[in-house]
Amino acid sequence: MKKQLLLTSALVSGLVAAGSAQAETKITGDYKLSYILGESKNGTQKSEQGMGRETQINVSKSGDLDNGLKYSTGFSFEADGNTVSADEGVYFQVSAGNTDILVGMDKAPNMDTSAVPRVGENAATGLNAYGPTSTQNPGSGKLAYSQSVGSIYGKAGIAVSQNTDFGKLTLNYVPNTADTGDAANDMVKQSSNVNANDGKDGYEATFKGNLGVDGLTAYVGKRVSQKNGTNEKDDEGKAYGLAYNFGQISVGANKSERIHGDDGQETETTEFGATFAASDAVTLGIGYAETEGVNASGTSESADEEITYVQAGYNLGAVTVQATYYSSDNIGFTQANDADLLLLRIGTKF
Repeated sequence: MKKQLLLTSALVSGLVAAGSAQAETKITGDYKLSYILGESKNGTQKSEQGMGRETQINVSKSGDLDNGLKYSTGFSFEADGNTVSADEGVYFQVSAGNTDILVGMDKAPNMDTSAVPRVGENAATGLNAYGPTSTQNPGSGKLAYSQSVGSIYGKAGIAVSQNTDFGKLTLNYVPNTADTGDAANDMVKQSSNVNANDGKDGYEATFKGNLGVDGLTAYVGKRVSQKNGTNEKDDEGKAYGLAYNFGQISVGANKSERIHGDDGQETETTEFGATFAASDAVTLGIGYAETEGVNASGTSESADEEITYVQAGYNLGAVTVQATYYSSDNIGFTQANDADLLLLRIGTKF
């Protein structure tokens, strides 16, 4: 038994600190279970309920290079249900003072964010998991609201970030907006295996910080994905917002816009939100998002999509519990295509 304990200790020690005395390797992860109860109010979809899960393992390493620069690198394995993916958090970063240069995907600051304070998930994460909002295309049922407005953060590229006293400015360049970095090492993803964006590049610029004012959050983002032979125009997204914390209370607003390059559809979302820290463990939140649209023919959509949500979070230390109720009207700009949804989530990190 003593030999076995010594062997186990040596193995754990090798995982935590490996490579050199100046480098540290960490293995972390998280696990979430969720319950969803959704009900369509237009009579075309039955009520649905069920449970889901998400697990993720992260491997990272950081330290100092021989020339004095700092580095960090890592990758993640995520399983949404039983679908395993290895294209999250894949990166190699070198830092010099306040400047970071990162090569990889799904790691650099990006436009899948907002200035609006929340307790739980944004409306797209919650509602897109429910049948009436996930089975159809925009304009005929699918949720028009999008926090990321087509962000390219999940594509392989290079990002440069500058940390300042006012916030962080990041420019992310992606050579091919269809490339998720899943080609074999030293191989190029072949055009026959990618979509119509093959060979076209894109960039994304973001800033998020307090502008030197305690309690303030300012956010602005811009994305352009270059048009290709099938697209009428560049696919573009932009967003900006402000929030302020008054101690126990935080309030904020955010506006985002997107032009779909494939058909010219346009969406514009305005969102407001507020949270209240009732105690060290309990936080409550409320929000509203309204999305307007222009269809492929250039005509304004006949109905605006509206989403109201209330949220509650309970921090138990090692375990967190979240509850969100969404009430959505005119989903995908379709009049009377309404749905209510309850999302419960429990999670832990290790």
